[in-house]
Amino acid sequence: MDLQAIRNIPIKTAAHRLGLTIQKHKALCPFHEDRHPSLTFYARTNTYHCFVCEAHGSVIDLAMKVLHKPFFEACQWLADEHNILHSEAKPAPPKLKPIPRPDVEWLSYLVKHPQLNEAARHFLFTERRFSPAVVRWLGISSISQPTPCWRYGRPFFDAPSLLIPYRDIHGHLLSVQSRYLGPTKGLPRFRFPRGSRCGIFNLPILTRLRPGEDLWITEGVTDCIAMLSSGRKAIAIPSATLLTRDDKKTLQAYATTQSTPLRLHMYPDADIPGERLYLELVRLAGELGASIQRHSLPPGIKDFGELWAQRNRNP
Repeated sequence: MDLQAIRNIPIKTAAHRLGLTIQKHKALCPFHEDRHPSLTFYARTNTYHCFVCEAHGSVIDLAMKVLHKPFFEACQWLADEHNILHSEAKPAPPKLKPIPRPDVEWLSYLVKHPQLNEAARHFLFTERRFSPAVVRWLGISSISQPTPCWRYGRPFFDAPSLLIPYRDIHGHLLSVQSRYLGPTKGLPRFRFPRGSRCGIFNLPILTRLRPGEDLWITEGVTDCIAMLSSGRKAIAIPSATLLTRDDKKTLQAYATTQSTPLRLHMYPDADIPGERLYLELVRLAGELGASIQRHSLPPGIKDFGELWAQRNRNP
């Protein structure tokens, strides 16, 4: 069986033979109760993605999930349907490494009742001047002792640290990021549990964005908290690098549901990654039919979080 030939089968052709009705690259998703087409097909990457239930993958993944068949049987079905010749020797199904996932149930327990220790309160309210109401809305918590980020054993969140929840647009917890606040040098400042797949921070704010209202883009979580504290609605690209493909899909899916074009704003960080992210957003704005306005930081200020703290520090 020629696996590469199977992987190259156009995904919309395979979807049609699987019984899906496609219009304008979209179909009703068969993996959840779908009344409006939310399953999108991408010809360039030959993949699919549902923006409601998050089902996604290749043409083989689609066949496996629709037909409820294991890998090799799904490949056989695709080969038969598309007249791909079988070899005499049937290859064994490839051994796929399990994809790690963060223990969301345990992480939910850690942030279920947010508490702020002295180090957290000093960082959030004395040093950074964030709004307590914003911190409460985001569900930010803290730990004073090293705490497992898995239910059993290692690895640990270092302490003292903030615990910052990442949620999808519907408010469901995806993972928790720690922000180390202690004096020990050499420890990572930010840490995710292994297997976390988080992109945009504060996605639930999109559900509170009114038509025609401005959306601010920041490069990091603390900049986003500062922007929210200033009264603006904001999301963050936490890696301070270019947007990922999933980030773009999320924004594109959201933009298509709006009655008015998105209006984006950004204070790029005063460094090369900040400039790169802004230029990527300019390109993305064109794809979304959105506008984007650049705002400049004062000389000597590296990011919006620093600007916010400086403006709100007591004389």
